[in-house]
Amino acid sequence: MSGSQEPHRKKGVKVAESTSDPAIRGLTAEQVESFKENGFLGPFDLYAEEEAPLVWSQAMIEMVTSENKPHNSTIINYDRHLDCDTLSRHIAQPAIVHKLRSLMDDDIMCWKTHIFEKEPGGSGTGWHQVEAFTMYNESETVSYPSLRYTEESAAATQELFVWTAFSSTDKAHGCLRFLPGSHKQSYNVENKSHNGYDYAELKLDKDWDPNNHEIVDMELRPGQFVIFLAKCVHSSHPNISADKRVGLVSRYVSPSVRVYEHIDRSADPATRSNSTTTAA
Repeated sequence: MSGSQEPHRKKGVKVAESTSDPAIRGLTAEQVESFKENGFLGPFDLYAEEEAPLVWSQAMIEMVTSENKPHNSTIINYDRHLDCDTLSRHIAQPAIVHKLRSLMDDDIMCWKTHIFEKEPGGSGTGWHQVEAFTMYNESETVSYPSLRYTEESAAATQELFVWTAFSSTDKAHGCLRFLPGSHKQSYNVENKSHNGYDYAELKLDKDWDPNNHEIVDMELRPGQFVIFLAKCVHSSHPNISADKRVGLVSRYVSPSVRVYEHIDRSADPATRSNSTTTAA
């Protein structure tokens, strides 16, 4: 699908137009059941294979030239949908949003995006499972929940990840891996930064070996995306290719979910770091 369709945009909220185009309709009942059973679903087509790198190149230009970066941190690989038009349009693409609506109901908010680049020779990411999102405030040396659920919902979920490939993302390039059905129970506890931690030390059951579980390698062509739950145990292969792997994760919640309510929004964002950023 081409990314040429311009969605209606409101301040602070990205909304997709309704459509009857079969290529970008919501999920079938069978797909919804598959998601509930496995915790992930895909791949789905978004951009043409030759178009995806061009979309990313335009996003890179906007990120470099932007005069309205969303934070003062030296880490500039997150939340760039707030200042880059290309990424702002991306998160509201109907091909994405209508599928999310099948799982989350009609009203959806994108609360965070994160760029994941894996250079040639880059290591894989260990198996991990995100039970809850937390924000670490370095000035107070304390963690707060990033999300708080305020309402019960009959929908399949109130939060979702969408991982979009802007380059080849097969096994050789370091694709995502999933353990089907692993979202139904807790294997790991993660409330600290992923960086520098041995995931094996976080296992609730020290005898549990993810390699004894069914594993699905989610290979994506440029322009494809996968939908998954953070609680579905996932990892990634190392990048043994000669090319960089480029992906963008966009995170969505229902509007009733409170986001960053314990964070002082007037404080310098550079003093805060999100402790649950890994999506392989």
